[in-house]
Amino acid sequence: MRIDIHTHTFPAHKAPGVIATLVRNAAARCPVTPHGNGTIADLIRQEAEDGFDRYAICPIAVRAEQYHYMVRFMTALSSGACGPEARERVIPCVSLHPDDTEAEAHLRTLIGLGAKMVKLHPYFQRVRLDHRRMIRLLRIITDAGLPILCHTGGDISYDNEPMASPLQILNAYRRVPGLKMICAHCASWRHPEAVKFLLGRSIYVDLSYQKKGGTEPIMRAFAEQHPQDYVLFGSDWPWGRPAKHAATIASWDIEKPRLEAIMGGNAKRLLGL
Repeated sequence: MRIDIHTHTFPAHKAPGVIATLVRNAAARCPVTPHGNGTIADLIRQEAEDGFDRYAICPIAVRAEQYHYMVRFMTALSSGACGPEARERVIPCVSLHPDDTEAEAHLRTLIGLGAKMVKLHPYFQRVRLDHRRMIRLLRIITDAGLPILCHTGGDISYDNEPMASPLQILNAYRRVPGLKMICAHCASWRHPEAVKFLLGRSIYVDLSYQKKGGTEPIMRAFAEQHPQDYVLFGSDWPWGRPAKHAATIASWDIEKPRLEAIMGGNAKRLLGL
């Protein structure tokens, strides 16, 4: 089973505007070109074409009240309203905001609707990863038994402020026993010290990155040297093409058992698929 742990989609009527805004915001720091139109239908087409069996759609709650969107999203997936392929292939992922005062009850509802993972993004949510509000949310999610996919490192849409740095990641892991947080992008953008502080630790990472960002050597180091059970494949679609990322990783001559773990085995185990 080939699994893409990190993708994004947007409601069809909003996708063109969202894509255009994100491209514009990233232009000055790391220009990006989308590999699709950002809709669920296009994601399903792309992942099938690229040979992936399952993929996690990772929404981001930028406000506490967007919990209600997460309920609608999960209901649409489970009911088949997004289509039979989405119900079969999409790994249900949700997001909660650190300012959600009812996060514990809301998470229970979302788990009841089938949620397998929670997505967090310190930049878009405007809360540092090691801030007490985010730590509270990390503890709630961890106590509920779900893994977290968190944007880490810098963000190409924002200036160079430390919201999810390698040291902040270590601080979060120290403060939240049992935390299972996948550090998206290996925390590498604008943080080359990720190799020093994170490489070799029992901390989950995903290998999504931008070719123009200059982080490929860091990604390769994690792919080749990080504990095998803690490395997962992610494309960050529509910002990365799954097949291109997979081909790049395969070109690094990683041993077959390790490559199979990265490309799906680890995600399958972590998410209980």
